[in-house]
Amino acid sequence: MKRFLAIAAMTCSLGAPIGAAAQTVLSVVDGEEVIAEFDRDALSQLETIEVVTDNDYVSEVTRFTGPLLRDMFTDPPLDRDDELHLTALNDYTVVIPASDAIDYDVILATHIDGKPMSVRSKGPIWVIYPMSDHSELSEASYNDRLIWQLAKVTRK
Repeated sequence: MKRFLAIAAMTCSLGAPIGAAAQTVLSVVDGEEVIAEFDRDALSQLETIEVVTDNDYVSEVTRFTGPLLRDMFTDPPLDRDDELHLTALNDYTVVIPASDAIDYDVILATHIDGKPMSVRSKGPIWVIYPMSDHSELSEASYNDRLIWQLAKVTRK
């Protein structure tokens, strides 16, 4: 018991929670195989782009930053006929054609106006389309694809 308390005290003194491990925030699945898992730090290491846009869920034009959805699948790359099943933390799922990610800079937004997104603010990942840049994206069907609290992307 004394040894456990000593280890716990040393761990706490280092500023890390006991037994802390990086929490996966996004799983990328190709068919049935998990091909990548990202915690916040790993996700932040990916190349990101900025999309300045509005949508039905924000009150004004907003700046979103995150990696491109299409960059989650590189070997092999997305095919226009693929379907992407996007699943939120609560298991809500939307299906989008991979052609969306090929034709548009659809991002997995991790930051909104320069601030990391929390679960409370539709994070840690919110799928964002560049709606202000393409008039055809103003159709309601595209707003339905803006899934937030994204946890998994599956190519089928």
